[in-house]
Amino acid sequence: MPSEVPVIRVVVIDDHEMILQSVVRLLRDDPQIAVVGTALNALQGIELTRHEFPDVVIIDYSLPDMDAPDAIKILHEVCPEVKIVTLCGSERPGALLASMRAGSSAWVTKTRAIQELRDAVLRVAAGLPVTIHELELLPTFDQLVPYYQPIVALESGRITGFEALIRWRHPERGLLGPEAFLPFMEEIGFIVEIDRWVREQAIPQLGDWQQHFPRTPNISMHVNLSASDFLDPAIVHSISEIVKDSNIDPADLVLEVTELILLGDNAHTLDLFTQFKSLGVTLALDDFGTAFSSLSYVRRFPFDHLKLDISFTSELPHSTRSMLLVEEICHLATSMKMGVIAEGIERQEQADALRGIGCRYGQGYLFARPLPAKDCERLLAAE
Repeated sequence: MPSEVPVIRVVVIDDHEMILQSVVRLLRDDPQIAVVGTALNALQGIELTRHEFPDVVIIDYSLPDMDAPDAIKILHEVCPEVKIVTLCGSERPGALLASMRAGSSAWVTKTRAIQELRDAVLRVAAGLPVTIHELELLPTFDQLVPYYQPIVALESGRITGFEALIRWRHPERGLLGPEAFLPFMEEIGFIVEIDRWVREQAIPQLGDWQQHFPRTPNISMHVNLSASDFLDPAIVHSISEIVKDSNIDPADLVLEVTELILLGDNAHTLDLFTQFKSLGVTLALDDFGTAFSSLSYVRRFPFDHLKLDISFTSELPHSTRSMLLVEEICHLATSMKMGVIAEGIERQEQADALRGIGCRYGQGYLFARPLPAKDCERLLAAE
């Protein structure tokens, strides 16, 4: 007589009553699954798990008392062997990776739950891997390629620094620019890993270039920080260690942030900026002029440079208003001992106009497109 297949005991946690009942009905259609309890918030679900010791917990990502990553950590403490399946009904940035890092074994969007949820429960209960479609779309680090775009002094045309960028050498689609994949990386939270990888390539590269192409003043390296980076508790220590290991002057590292980052927790942001400044690094406000509170940000945060948004540069020299605005921005920056870098310079007349109204630095296709490191070295050697 064949032995009976053990029943998989499941707890479901979701604060939407209709969704909760739909999930329960879906699972109960499978004779291998027994729903042993339901909860409408994380604390109820944790307590239920403590008493029932289920094989699998299905948890909604967004709950009224805490998000899934925090709840998942506690669930593993009260029931170490439990497997977690996270349900997500929205596209919250970083939700997928946050859940995986916390210890979730699977991720199912609510729109695909009917097709995938029961299979996910059965597979995680059996200790089998669950294919997560979103994670299949991530690049491996050996497929990433650092690119660098020169920043030049408009008066002399000499290179003063580089902005570190990234390309993905996709195995099927070829070389992809950042617009083709970075928004998705930001959405699922993988941008923190990518930004860290870029820093680990770009900062030592700066040290190498400064050694092989010595000059006074040194060339600088600009790296971009995303909103997700500001939530990384290790960000300051990570940057500090790379700077030390690369043997560069911290002032030659320029951290660029966009105005969108400044819309969040200003106290936290200011604290991070203070820590960055204590390292000796330089701060730049990217895409300056695109937000309503641009001048307020300049007043409140310790920026060393403003990067003028391409929307201003593109209208020069034919827009009188843009010319006047850029001139006033340059005067403001000079009075506050900040530099101005104009982005998106494509025509000589733009560079001439910017130089004439006091902008000292520029970046754009007129000077060079983003380039691999070897091509940048050829530019430096030719100066």
